[in-house]
Amino acid sequence: MAVNPNWPVIEYAWGPAWGANRGGVPQSRYVEISTRTRNRVGLRRGRQFELDQVRAGEATIVLANRDGAFDPNNAAGPWAGSVTPYQPIRVRAQWPPSINLLTPTQATGGDAGGYPLGFLQANAAFSTDIAVYSDTDPTTGLIVADAGAWQGSRVFQFGITFNGVIGQLPCWSGQVAAEPGTTYTLQMQVRNVTAGSTPLQIQPVIGWVTSAGTITYTAGSPVTLTGSPTAAWNRLTVTATAPASAYGMVHGVQLLAVLTVSANLQIDGWQVEKGASASTWVQPGVAYPIFGGFIERYPQSWTFNGTYGRVEATSVDPFSLLSQRVLRDPLTEEIFKLNPRFVFTLGDPQSSQAFTDSVGAFPPAPVGVSKSGAGALTAGNQITSTSPGGAYTGSTGTVVTVANPNPGAGVFGPATFISLNNSGITGPANPLSWTRMIAFRYTGPTPAPGYSATIWHSVDSQHAGNYPSGSQIRVEVGPSGFPQITVYGPGGTGLFGVFGGATNVVDGAWHLLIFGYDQASGTILASQDGSGAAAYFFSVPSTAAPTGLVYDSIGGFVDGAGGNSTWNAYQGDISYAVEWPGFIGPASFTSLYRAWRNSFTGDSSNARYSRILGWAGYAGPTAISTGLTTSMGPAAVGGQDALSALQAVVDTENGAHFVDRAGVLTFRARSARYNVLTPTTTFGERADLGEIPYEECQLDYDPTRLANIVKIVQASTSQTFSATDTPSQVAYFPRTLSRTINTSSTQECQDAANYLLSRYKKPAPRIATLQIRPSANPSAWGACLALELGTRVRVMRRPPAPAPPSQIDCLIEAIDWELGADGNAVVSLQCSPADLTPYGVFASFHTTLTISTAAGVTAITINAGADATNPAAAQIGQGQQLILGLGTATQETVTVQSVSPTTAGWTAAVLTLTGATLNPHAAGDTVCEPLPAGTTNATTWDASAKFDAAAFSY
Repeated sequence: MAVNPNWPVIEYAWGPAWGANRGGVPQSRYVEISTRTRNRVGLRRGRQFELDQVRAGEATIVLANRDGAFDPNNAAGPWAGSVTPYQPIRVRAQWPPSINLLTPTQATGGDAGGYPLGFLQANAAFSTDIAVYSDTDPTTGLIVADAGAWQGSRVFQFGITFNGVIGQLPCWSGQVAAEPGTTYTLQMQVRNVTAGSTPLQIQPVIGWVTSAGTITYTAGSPVTLTGSPTAAWNRLTVTATAPASAYGMVHGVQLLAVLTVSANLQIDGWQVEKGASASTWVQPGVAYPIFGGFIERYPQSWTFNGTYGRVEATSVDPFSLLSQRVLRDPLTEEIFKLNPRFVFTLGDPQSSQAFTDSVGAFPPAPVGVSKSGAGALTAGNQITSTSPGGAYTGSTGTVVTVANPNPGAGVFGPATFISLNNSGITGPANPLSWTRMIAFRYTGPTPAPGYSATIWHSVDSQHAGNYPSGSQIRVEVGPSGFPQITVYGPGGTGLFGVFGGATNVVDGAWHLLIFGYDQASGTILASQDGSGAAAYFFSVPSTAAPTGLVYDSIGGFVDGAGGNSTWNAYQGDISYAVEWPGFIGPASFTSLYRAWRNSFTGDSSNARYSRILGWAGYAGPTAISTGLTTSMGPAAVGGQDALSALQAVVDTENGAHFVDRAGVLTFRARSARYNVLTPTTTFGERADLGEIPYEECQLDYDPTRLANIVKIVQASTSQTFSATDTPSQVAYFPRTLSRTINTSSTQECQDAANYLLSRYKKPAPRIATLQIRPSANPSAWGACLALELGTRVRVMRRPPAPAPPSQIDCLIEAIDWELGADGNAVVSLQCSPADLTPYGVFASFHTTLTISTAAGVTAITINAGADATNPAAAQIGQGQQLILGLGTATQETVTVQSVSPTTAGWTAAVLTLTGATLNPHAAGDTVCEPLPAGTTNATTWDASAKFDAAAFSY
């Protein structure tokens, strides 16, 4: 494999073995299509400026298609049946270039990459350059320090148990993309470091993934490794050629014999290269990701009389997938996360005589009528409550109202109910393990002693006299006013009890009941309003399993086998009758209750962001930082696409989100913008100063980002918070910036208005375009490939004399790459100015004694602290306490009576104390304010404290 030292090894990899993968860009099983690329490749990510919404990243890659390989209709193509939309694509560049196609971490056994010692997968949680796995080690392998490493000081180590299966791979990776028709050679250094273990028999392998997901291996010469902590290293090699229809590559070592004693296998000096023989091992350059996403379309064109085919593949990052997912209300999303069997929201319109299943698994459940005549049941009613705060906000739909006579009186009489059995539901799908949920508002009287008001009833056909005598599931309001549950088996035995966390529900307020049974654990679940307290009943006999149920009804006790005899009537509202096939835990029913009651009001911004991703079905890698908004309002996401819902969270946080160059979905708090004070890269004309030269720089004040009237609307209340600046309005004309944020804190809303005003009341220079051409300056490759959205950079501009140089610190908002087949590579950046105002630091006053003092003195002389501009008396007030000699044996606390006058630039001041010192103190001893408990280093509290220059961020 020839390497151009002035151009990185750029890999274009496509994953026909995958689908959209729930938004995750996989790390392995790719086909390399680099040699098929034609013309220019365009890769774009980011947004225009910091006030704009993020847009999905895009990649445009023209591929040669003369053989019709990318034609979905080509049944004879190498990937026939696998050319579909939303298959992953990965673009990355290795710099400095080398023949070794692995990442530095893989090749060196963990020496490179900066990862700590320990479990590989713990390190790899947010990493794309480890991707090493094990079939035999349940911990997935380790990075360990070893003085006997083949190179460096670290190695990979994998456990192999004594009952390991022949053919398993103790160590493997699949990250290198397979180029059809290309020959690859693998080499790796291996040894067995377990003394006394059975000699370990292994062989190196390269495997090719097929369309069915199976792997066909080519093996190298086997080797037997005798165990010893100082065992010698053995070099393994194998060569194989990728078939035309390869879907990916796997390479590693394979187990050839079952051990009688466990062993530890170490790996170092790993290399995969293109070629028919193993070259000298080299440490590869860094594998920089440039783009991770999915090919959305494969538009084909044929030229030269139909003899030359091309595909201009259009690719997008995971944001595009999220923009297509329309969210439901929070409760519905939480319900569907658990894969329900049915969901009757009971939000059907007025005059409905049947109620639909949102899952679509069952036909509508009709209204049923008692053999004694009809009661009253109406649909389409609003959610109300007679108790303040007693309604729920997790759904904005309507509810069903039941107004049957004689509620809770135990009287046989007329009633109307919802007949689930006429919809095909005759009890839980699996009576041995199930969970159900229902929301209700009881408006009848407290049931009479010995009776109840039945909310949901399931029963079999057994009878004793006029009453059912077999299996039942009965949920009802009991004579105590508390909800109670009955679960009986066909013999009429089981459990009767009050719901965990139960309160008196005869209060006109809404309540949520979640209940279920699990025979395997002998447990019944009964939780009111999300409570986990005493929600489980244990040691329930297996005979309590409610088998044989044939009638299921909501809104009363209905004896289906008795011709729909009804008693223990219900009165009130009901909604959300749900069943899950299985037993759910406390985390699930707590989340369900929060979703139902208040739509997750109180979430932090990062928790809300993660929650929306879960609702959207995203399962790819994330890097979500802790937000500074700690209590958001309700998650009113119903009807929004997921990307818009995520953007609303980002707007509230005033942070940022993007898909990084490896396809990792990233959320950053607002602090990430104003706490990054040092640029990582400087662009300018002075290469001798370490600056990266640029070809073009377009600067503009861009007054469209000016704002001197800021209005922040609190989403949950529609209340408006304002901040204005009159001098800015005079200078630049009134300009309004409006934003809706979803925080529950009114103070945060006002702080947001103040911050945005301070940020945008004055114009600031912006970098509309900064163009760098690393192909003409190879020394710039490393810096350019490392750039990421949100990175702080510095741009230097040195006009001809006598104009002084200008310096602009800014944050990268957009990155565009153009990689040409002619050897040209250009990266263009769009940048927003870094915040122009310094931020306040809460600090303790900290300085030192100018001269030594004896015990018993009432005046001391101190050196100037961090602020020598403001007078000492403005920084140290009368009655203020100070610590002398912090951290020494003579430490004591004194109180200031007065401070000597000082002027700007002062170097020392005299403090008069209210009492005499108890101990002597040396010159240079620390003088500071009392520190928070547990803090002993005053210098950490005042490094940048300035009393005359502070703009506090919110």
